[in-house]
Amino acid sequence: MKKEMLVGVALAVLGWVGCQSGHAPSVGSHHVDIWHKAAVKFTPGIDPDSVQLEDGTYRLDAGRILLKPVVVPDHARRCEVRLDVSVTSAGDPWDKSGTLFALADDAGRDYLERMLEGDDADTTQFAGIVREGDRLPALEWMRFITPFGVGHFSHTERANAYRPEAVAAWADSASWQADLSSLQPWMSGADTIWVGAYIDTWTAEGYALSARLDMRESELPCDWAPSHAISPLFNTTKLAHDQRPFTQLPDTALKVSFELEHATDVDLLFLTTGHGGHAGGDEFTEQPHIVMMDGDTVDAWTPWRNDCGAFRRFNPTSGFWPSTYVLGGDTLEERVASSDLSRSNWCPGDQVKPRRISLGHLDAGHHTLTVAVPGAQRWTEEEFNFWNLAGWLEIQAR
Repeated sequence: MKKEMLVGVALAVLGWVGCQSGHAPSVGSHHVDIWHKAAVKFTPGIDPDSVQLEDGTYRLDAGRILLKPVVVPDHARRCEVRLDVSVTSAGDPWDKSGTLFALADDAGRDYLERMLEGDDADTTQFAGIVREGDRLPALEWMRFITPFGVGHFSHTERANAYRPEAVAAWADSASWQADLSSLQPWMSGADTIWVGAYIDTWTAEGYALSARLDMRESELPCDWAPSHAISPLFNTTKLAHDQRPFTQLPDTALKVSFELEHATDVDLLFLTTGHGGHAGGDEFTEQPHIVMMDGDTVDAWTPWRNDCGAFRRFNPTSGFWPSTYVLGGDTLEERVASSDLSRSNWCPGDQVKPRRISLGHLDAGHHTLTVAVPGAQRWTEEEFNFWNLAGWLEIQAR
């Protein structure tokens, strides 16, 4: 018998023997249809502003935020956790930032109460932009950018008249999936998860949003659920009615302090998108990011997407203009759509993937994480520049 086969048999035997010490009980796979074509729109005239709907959803921020309590069963076995989200324009023709976020137990109830009461909602600390004591920021499950007018405008005469030859047909919706398997320990540790949806729309028509959470349990009896910890650190996305955009980066870096009970290995999951849609704004300029741990640089990169043209079929109302270029001595002309342009880490019609940054092995005690964007531009009366940053720690169990 070959050496490789002997090793494989030995490992299988060891695994079988170890498994006899206890099986992970099966709960079975589970799914939650969180929303089905729910309206996310801006209707400032509604009274009251915050209403709990029949399915348990609260409508907040004049309808731009949905918040719903859901219960996810605790699985002793490892699960493949997947989030499916789809968005269709209900009449909004623009590209807008959006997010599916979540808060657990008391953090969710605290967020809801503060939204209903309007408590300090006009400050940059409202939703827990940085972690402060027991008050936690939102944990982002998925960040996405809505396309220009997908669905509602996909079959109009104007959209068809300007459809490029490379697009066989305009899409009817935009859909994304996110692997949330690493968040299983965080979900299992909560009695109630408050799931939120936010789209930065300013129209009364807005969007129709659907979201579904699937937990597919392992069939292996000894495939125990992971036991690492998830700790939300910061989230600067505007998740309250009067909250101001996060504009401090031109003056000072974002600093967040946290405590570790034990020495352990830690990763940072990090989301960033630049906003400032005017010519030369943070949306359209490359801005290096620097992440430091206790004063030492652990990562430096420039978040930038230059593949936005791949999502042209989702953007029937994108503006465009003629562009000329020289190829092989010939001057050629083509139409360039706004949705094709390179941007600060997001493309209309696509989701934004988190970046995993290893913070290394950290001692027990106090630590400070710093996020700097040295070239971030100022917010002015004419130019609205800001960054939506979100980060959470994945702390290995010890």
